[in-house]
This record gives sequence, structure tokens and C-alpha cells, in this order.
Amino acid sequence: MSKRVRRLILYVVYILTVVAVFAPIAWMISQSLKDPSEQFVTPPTILVFKPTLENYIRAIQSVVLRCFINSFIVCSLTTIIAVGVSILSAYTFSREKFRGRRPLLQFIVVTQLLPLISIIIPLYRIMHALHLLDTYAALIISFLTFTVPTAIWLLYSFIKTLPLDLEEAAQIDGCSKVGAFFRVTLPLLRPGITATAAYVFIVTWQEFLFSLTFISSPELKPLSVGILRFIGQLGLVDWGALMASSVLTTLPVFAMFLALQRQIISGLTSGALKQ
Repeated sequence: MSKRVRRLILYVVYILTVVAVFAPIAWMISQSLKDPSEQFVTPPTILVFKPTLENYIRAIQSVVLRCFINSFIVCSLTTIIAVGVSILSAYTFSREKFRGRRPLLQFIVVTQLLPLISIIIPLYRIMHALHLLDTYAALIISFLTFTVPTAIWLLYSFIKTLPLDLEEAAQIDGCSKVGAFFRVTLPLLRPGITATAAYVFIVTWQEFLFSLTFISSPELKPLSVGILRFIGQLGLVDWGALMASSVLTTLPVFAMFLALQRQIISGLTSGALKQ
């Protein structure tokens, strides 16, 4: 097989991959802009139709605004707590030598192999016993169970690339160990912290299972669960409003990635020695 044929096949694979990824997104956007009378015409159209914003207006007025606030509050608090705890934990694991350090790290990895549904019943019983069901606290605590271990490993891997000599030099110049951490290590961790925070926020923003289980009040539901309101009990679906809500749910995550893509890529792929 010639080099030109191999390159052509590779380009075809690339194109098919792009189409497979973006076709559902294009369909979702087109459905959100269509009048109900045009949503299921045959043959289906993605680009040729008369757009309308009626679906977005209905979605914002009935569901999106309140659910957006709920999601933002829960995800922001989860991100702040998870990153704060993970920074201290990852630094301790990477810099301190203590008995049981390696088994603890291995245990953290093992916890990520368990499906989330396996811990939902124990968590539900705990939340019920603490009278936390149907509160923001229930979501934040449950989200921390699967975001903190991953965040610890992300920051641990990044801190391991930081030269210990920088902290030792700061301590020789008069800094305490805590002062060296805040003045030297923490600023160098900025790319890793940004990548970790973005990961935690994105994962919790789209989480569905815990949100559906622990929240029952409509005024407290996050976006991932709130948009189910457009699916009726008898199987009737308001596809226009549902797709509009889905687009609005996706936009914050997409905008965050575009704004922080350099920091995220830098934090995930490089250490402070390359900064």
C-alpha cells in the first residue's frame, strides 16, 4: 500500500470520527431552534429550516434559570473544597515519608475502580441519618466522594515534578516549611490547580445519578436533573425545550474549556520545570 493511499485512509478515518462526534451536537442545536411542526419532518433537516428562539425562552422561563443557579452553587462549592483538600493531601503524599503512605495511595486508586452506583445506597442511608437529604450539602458531600481521589492523583503527579531544591532553598533563606509551600510551591502549582479545578467542575456539572437520588424538591434540582421536567409521565416529550435546555447546559462547560484550554493542557501534560 502506497504512502498516498495510507494517508487518504487516515484522512477518511479522521473525517468519519469528526462527523460521528459532531453530528449529534448539530442535531441537538438544530432541534432546539426548530418549531415543533418542523422537528420530525421527513427527510430530517439540520441546516435548512426557519429558526426560532421560542424553545430557549420557554426553557429559561420554566427550568434553566433556577436549575442553573443550583448547579453553579453546588459545583463551585464542590470545586473549592475538593481542590483545597486535594492540594494539602497531594503535597503530604509527595513530600512526607510516613508509614502506610503507599497503601493509602493504592487505596485511593482502587476507590476509582468502583462504580458510583455501588456507594449510592450507603450514602443515601448516611444522608438520611444526618437529615441532609434534599439539600445542597447532600450533593456536595456525595460529589466529593468521587472527585477528591482523582483530584489528589492529578495534583500528586504534578507536585512530584516540582524540584524539592526550590523549597529547601526557600527554607535556607529563612522561610518556614509552611511559608515555602505558600510562597514557592503553590504559585508553581497554578497550572495543575487550574486543570484539577476545571476537571472537578465539569464532572460535577454533568453528574446525574446522585442528583436524581438525593434531591426531590424542584427548586433545588441542578440542570442535569431539572431538564427532565420536559419529559412527561406518559412519554410525551417537549423535544424543542429539552434540546434547548441541553444546549444551555453544555455552554458553560464549553466556554470554560475554551477560556482555560491552555492552562488545562499545561497542567495535565507538563510540570513546573517547563514553566
